[in-house]
Amino acid sequence: MELLTATILLLLSPSLPFSFSSAHKTFIHCLVNHSSSHPITESIFTPNNPSFSYVLQSNIRNLRFNTSTTRKPFLIITALHASHVQAAVVCAQRHHMLMKIRSGGHDYEGVSYVAESPFFILDMFNLRSIDVHTETETAWVQSGATLGELYYTIGEKSKTHGFPAGVCPTVGVGGHLGGGGYGNMLRKFGLAVDHVIDAQVVDVQGRLLDRESMGEDLFWAIRGGGGASFCVVIAYKIKLVRVPEIVTVFHVKKTLEQNATDIIYTWQHVAPNIDNNLFIRLIMDVVNSTQNVTKTVRANFLSLFLGDSKSLVSLMNVNFPQLGLKQQDCIETTWLQSTVIYWSDINPSTPLEVLLHRDLPSDYFKMKSDYVNKPISKVGLEGIWEKMIELKDTKVYFSPYGGRMNEIPSNATPFPYRGGTLWMVEYIANWFEPGKDVADYYMNLARKLHKHMTPFVSMNPRGAYYNYKDFDLGINHYGKSSYVEGMVYGYQYFNDNFNRLVQIKTMVDPANFFRNEQSIPVVPYEMILDNGVQNKMEPIFSPKPMLWFLSTLVLLSSLPCSSATYSAAEFNTTFIHCLINTTSDSSSSHPITESIFTPNNASFSSVLQSYIRNLRFNTSTTKKPLLIITALHVSHVRASILCAQKHNMLMKIRSGGHDYEGVSYVTHNHVPFFILDMFNLRSIEIDIETETAWVQVGATLGELYYNIVHKSKIHGFPAGVGPNVGVGGHLSGGGYGNMMRKYGLSVDNVLDAQILDVQGRLLDRDSMGEDLFWAIRGGGGASFGVVLSYKIKLVRVPETVTVFQVPRTLEQNATELVYNWQYFAPNTDPNLFIRLILEVANGAETLTKTIRATFVAMFLGDSKSLVSLMNETFPQMGLRQQDCIETSWLKSVLFWDNMDISTTPVEILLERTPQYTLKHLKRKSDYVRKPISKAGWEGIWKKMIELENGAMYFNPYGGRMAEIPSNATPIPHRAGNLWKIQYHANWNQKGKEVEDQYINMIRELHRYMAAFVSKNPRQAYFNYKDLDLGINYHGKNSYYQGRVYGYEYFKDNFNRLVQIKTKVDPNNFFRNEQSVPVISYMGSVRMESEKSLLYTLLFLLVLSLVFEKGRL
Repeated sequence: MELLTATILLLLSPSLPFSFSSAHKTFIHCLVNHSSSHPITESIFTPNNPSFSYVLQSNIRNLRFNTSTTRKPFLIITALHASHVQAAVVCAQRHHMLMKIRSGGHDYEGVSYVAESPFFILDMFNLRSIDVHTETETAWVQSGATLGELYYTIGEKSKTHGFPAGVCPTVGVGGHLGGGGYGNMLRKFGLAVDHVIDAQVVDVQGRLLDRESMGEDLFWAIRGGGGASFCVVIAYKIKLVRVPEIVTVFHVKKTLEQNATDIIYTWQHVAPNIDNNLFIRLIMDVVNSTQNVTKTVRANFLSLFLGDSKSLVSLMNVNFPQLGLKQQDCIETTWLQSTVIYWSDINPSTPLEVLLHRDLPSDYFKMKSDYVNKPISKVGLEGIWEKMIELKDTKVYFSPYGGRMNEIPSNATPFPYRGGTLWMVEYIANWFEPGKDVADYYMNLARKLHKHMTPFVSMNPRGAYYNYKDFDLGINHYGKSSYVEGMVYGYQYFNDNFNRLVQIKTMVDPANFFRNEQSIPVVPYEMILDNGVQNKMEPIFSPKPMLWFLSTLVLLSSLPCSSATYSAAEFNTTFIHCLINTTSDSSSSHPITESIFTPNNASFSSVLQSYIRNLRFNTSTTKKPLLIITALHVSHVRASILCAQKHNMLMKIRSGGHDYEGVSYVTHNHVPFFILDMFNLRSIEIDIETETAWVQVGATLGELYYNIVHKSKIHGFPAGVGPNVGVGGHLSGGGYGNMMRKYGLSVDNVLDAQILDVQGRLLDRDSMGEDLFWAIRGGGGASFGVVLSYKIKLVRVPETVTVFQVPRTLEQNATELVYNWQYFAPNTDPNLFIRLILEVANGAETLTKTIRATFVAMFLGDSKSLVSLMNETFPQMGLRQQDCIETSWLKSVLFWDNMDISTTPVEILLERTPQYTLKHLKRKSDYVRKPISKAGWEGIWKKMIELENGAMYFNPYGGRMAEIPSNATPIPHRAGNLWKIQYHANWNQKGKEVEDQYINMIRELHRYMAAFVSKNPRQAYFNYKDLDLGINYHGKNSYYQGRVYGYEYFKDNFNRLVQIKTKVDPNNFFRNEQSVPVISYMGSVRMESEKSLLYTLLFLLVLSLVFEKGRL
């Protein structure tokens, strides 16, 4: 006893550099008192102990968490006996100490040995005993053992037994099995946890339990759900598997120049479906090309085959001949040597005892993960290579699934990614230099590659592997909103198994003692009370009560947020509670929780910014939404509408984000708001027999065009030339493109629609009525409801179309050409559309500025016919055959988006990220009804050269546009219009002064053009929103504010739009800065007053005339 006392006094000595608080002292006293039978003092390391740093750093594998500024534990307990673990658990709770549990230290985010709050480490590395029983084909292995030690011990007892776990020998058993554990035999035997048959744990009460005493729920949870969330796992009992005495490995490398793309394309079809005895991992990295000085991608095919090389080569030649595997590529060896030496890049001649070494060279790294459910096209693969070469310093590991993984149910263990998964992706960025700037650079490389892979990986949720922890998915701060924060990463790691994990966690550790930055949270106590649940937890997870979880969402008001601050007054937490309850009927199959992003969510900024196309509205001072709902189902849209009204929330509706004034994702009224983002609702159904299609509003024009041509080469749709534009905004605002002279606007070809109205009802054309159907085809759907999808009429296009782009400067007679263009372009064959782009350029012959006029054309026919037509009707241009490019209608879309149609694959249309660099921009518009004189043009050139940076796009009308009545849809600009003008100002520099300079420049050009454009009103195109025309603040003057811009956009159609709006949305819920207003009661009274005043004035006028006549 005296010795123990002396030891404690030494540990706590105030003369040593590290000073303990009274709480720390009493904590150590508690540890000693609770471990009398097996003295714990030998296991306690304080910062005053000379071995403290060695013990701490010996199991740190990621140097990101081994710096001078990394917060250190105040204590490390290197448990030597189960009683030490029990003492640590009991005393840590008694003295409110945060405990981190470490077995091997391979945690990618340092969760087991780093924390922001004061903490201690319970290090399990001394608990490493392994007891193998080949008779029963089982083994007990303590969690502090490494995989290498386990494999070596199994190999000592049997040459024909193994265990299907990871290939890194220094990984700790505890963490590996706690998170699932996979290796190169998973296609034959499944995961490591699929072979765990018992366990010993210390629970939150300090009890030592086995499978029988802990119960099947807890036993289920610790096999893939993260043991450190529920208890301390002391040991696992595992079932060994049979392995042949001879296995075969190979490592074949192919670069892009060696046909790697075709081989990888085939690999993804072969690897998940081939013989279960074969596992072929694919590792891709960037290397120097052997053929030139450029970079290339190298594909490494690394394989384990449970059999001999002859059988393997035969199997590969039948199923995967593209790899060209030869006998000399193969190495026959034992399972032990292959799996952990060959696969760990250790020299094969190295003695097997190396598996008992715990040392591993450390470096800095960042990992991320994904799951792929569908093969990637060759174009997709080529895009990945391009991105990897751009980033240079990243690696990607593809580990194939299939086989046994397909046979095990997704809920057999917490690990959910089984059947349907083709392979897992691991993204790796490694570096060796210290420093935050260096770390940020490399971490962002991994993030950029991960982001690029979004179209190719699992969605809803985007899956991730729990053992590849990734803080980008979210961190739990364990405040009042712990449950909500846990759901963010929990569903990505565990999918629907997360619900059961939370249930078990709440039963076994209701006070949430076992916790870390990404552990399983508990159900909040008040949630249990609200549901009338006392001792039984099951009712919480029935569909209806489960939706109460967000009742504790004070996250948005209580937690710090780096990007913005949101007070409780700004955000009503019951709003999200309402969303969950309102989707209760569909929550099991369509949980809205996966669609909710708050500013505290790690993905919030990327979700917000991914559809911002105007950098003017992507600054640090731009007001951010309180919430983003990325709807996955109609029920999510309905809930948003109903709950936003109930809780007085302003809702912005976004589909593609191309709104020029950011109206769909920012507020200019300084009112708190949330975004209903429709980008996930993107399905497209083509029916060639009826020449129709249903397209959801979150689809892009590029996706629509690609899907049409996938079904038919002679069908298209007359819409815009920007493939990244969202269908929803484009069609609801009219939608025009380079076939409008042939087929009219996009909305002229809309046959039906589905919309959710202000009452949350799902309506089609028949049930909504013709008035509302009329309004949403050009009047802005966001003023009347939320349009979910449009049924469109496809149009016929020839198999061959012709495009050209011909530039001419003033020195090349541009004035004469433009003068003649204005007579020719609106009146020529409707199959021909010639856009005219005017911009300032450098003179070729002098140092002065000049005007360049670029004629960009689309002709629905062959080049010979086009040249003949042009020579007859517009000979001034002098079009030649060599100016023309014959192509398909689909490829013409690439041409119009400034892409090289000879090298760019059409699959680029499926990319949602624009192929151009985003800029700050301002747009304005006009309509021209009379030709401009040559003197007028010369004055325009002078003004443009004076302003220097502006551009104008002229789009000719006529043809079909002149045949459709101006009131057929809300878009009134039909017959009588020669062309539409779009004014362009783009800039790259940041700052308010630069912005004002460019905006004022384009405003001045717009003012100058007043003499040449429509009047009374001066008209504008609704889809080229321009807040210079007016902003509606939706107060008592809402109608009059709306009338200012409304008549410019819609002319006399504005009156009908207001009547419809007032009928379908009388409380003006669907509103934005330029939405259609309602006729309010005050507005009606004022209008009636104006009428009365007019009648009175007329009466007085008549009376005065009569009086004058009588007097005369």
